[in-house]
Amino acid sequence: MEQQDLQKQNERLLKALEMNQLIAGELHLGTLLEQVMAVTQTIMDCESCSLFLYDEKSNELVFNACSGEKEAQLKEICRLPMGKGIVGWCAEHGETVRIADVYDDARFVVEFDRQTKFTTRNMISAPLFVRSKLIGVCQVINHQHGDFSESDEQLLDSLVPMVAIAIDNARAHQRLLDRELFQHDLTLAKSIQDSFLPITPPEISGYHSAFYMHSAFDVGGDFYDAIQIPDQRIAYIIGDISGKGVSAAMIMSTVLSDLRMELSFGGSAGQILSRFNQTLCKKAQSGMFVSLVLMVLDPEVHTVEVANAGHLPPVHIHQERIWQHNEASGPPAGIVSDISYDCDRLTLQAGEMVLLYTDGITEARNESDEMMGVGRLMNWLDDAPATPDACIEYLRDCISHYVGDSRQSDDITLLIMGRD
Repeated sequence: MEQQDLQKQNERLLKALEMNQLIAGELHLGTLLEQVMAVTQTIMDCESCSLFLYDEKSNELVFNACSGEKEAQLKEICRLPMGKGIVGWCAEHGETVRIADVYDDARFVVEFDRQTKFTTRNMISAPLFVRSKLIGVCQVINHQHGDFSESDEQLLDSLVPMVAIAIDNARAHQRLLDRELFQHDLTLAKSIQDSFLPITPPEISGYHSAFYMHSAFDVGGDFYDAIQIPDQRIAYIIGDISGKGVSAAMIMSTVLSDLRMELSFGGSAGQILSRFNQTLCKKAQSGMFVSLVLMVLDPEVHTVEVANAGHLPPVHIHQERIWQHNEASGPPAGIVSDISYDCDRLTLQAGEMVLLYTDGITEARNESDEMMGVGRLMNWLDDAPATPDACIEYLRDCISHYVGDSRQSDDITLLIMGRD
């Protein structure tokens, strides 16, 4: 009998070493848990081994893996609040618990056995900790030869630290992979966004333009464009897509493509914007919309048509007079499909500039959390240089000085077009 005990302990030791090798060599969490559960079941000489991971947000123990055939079913039904059931008690108290007859224990949740048609007789539940932080609970269920002994409990207590380290390592590895994938997607989105934005404005005799964009994140929802259309007019566009980050940047490519398509068909600024809105409404998902200003310049007669879909109105700058254009004639694009946008037609005077901008400027906050506002922008423009490039640089300096070291929460975009 003593020889059999020694042989059994030796087999358990070899299996424990096997688990240690698994921990060192497997970093995919799903595969790792599957293998660890199988090895633990063999070492503990039990019918099943299961693992619950702690969800900090919901404060629940969530069934994650087991070595038996009921895994898929248990994943659908098995979530236990902290403190409920033997698993919850084990997690809440941070103690291993060994039970000879679970049906005599008031903490046992019978419902899971009823739903899975599985009969639990006895078990050991042990908490998993990494650096004193609870990450889950490991259970071994139904000893193959009677009840679990005190030595079985001690053995499981020696195994669970290895299981906890394995889970922590696999999670850390997955976080690293996720960050690398996210960075790859971010780089791709940034390259796509940059490819759609013009690098330099079109050269138009008697006119100059300049633009500037700074995203609050690596990519953003603001966009601008300056493009010559087939009838030799020039379209200037600035806009803001609902949302932030990668999703808004990817939508931007579709928005600019559709706008350029509608520009190629001609018409007034209002007609072009109305057609674009109808196209966007067909594509837009729930909650997605675009505010924008479309300004179409005819350089031969020095006129501009301005159509505005729920965006901040342009600002005209001419010698001593600075004035803001009319408010938007309709809501942001992508909301109401059958709306017709109006447009205003103006004649630009020599030396007159038109500023288009996004709300990341007027809503920028300083270190005292004070919003910049339209009034401050208009005051700055009193001293603005008389050329688009110089005016852009001037406004960038004003905004930077005002914001200081406070964190930017929205994209900042400027477009200035001026007649010489």
